[in-house]
Amino acid sequence: MALLAAGVLLLVGGAALWLGLAESATVLWGFGAACLLLVIPSLGVWQRIREGFGNRGLNRERLTLRTISHLLRLLALGVVLTSVAALMGDRSPQAGFSALGVAILAAGLITPLWLAKRDWAGVHPSLELDAARTRTLLELAVLVLVGWLLGRWFPWADAATGLAMALRLFLEGRTLAKVTTLQAASCGGCGSCGCG
Repeated sequence: MALLAAGVLLLVGGAALWLGLAESATVLWGFGAACLLLVIPSLGVWQRIREGFGNRGLNRERLTLRTISHLLRLLALGVVLTSVAALMGDRSPQAGFSALGVAILAAGLITPLWLAKRDWAGVHPSLELDAARTRTLLELAVLVLVGWLLGRWFPWADAATGLAMALRLFLEGRTLAKVTTLQAASCGGCGSCGCG
């Protein structure tokens, strides 16, 4: 599941980032960059599953989450600066129908992933965190859809939803920074007993 999620995020994130930059749509490229950043923790979860959730991969997971938390907050800052520049300037980007297609595709692919991960969230804290990150991406995909719809009537909609996205990215970054204190398994973390 984690490997499939990483593939979906690569596909959706790459398309959203490319289209967002091509059409100067802040919300779309912000969403794409967030997807690509969260591929790394998904691969980390896949590795932890293969290792049986032992203590061996715990420090690697902590370091990964700490790094991603900083990068998400930097991304939030970039989205804020771009959104404020758009609000203060004459530029009012209008994402095309291809952006709508990417947003619908993202929501359609991320929703079943989140539902599947939510069912496994109680098995281990790493899986619970992975489900929470997937839910965040689903929220961001919905925000892209809202921004696109509002953009049909309000030229400032992309910048305004960009500010909302930046806030969500910042909060997610703070959450990841707090959960880098994942607890080690009490048995020593071989992973074979299933307690870790």
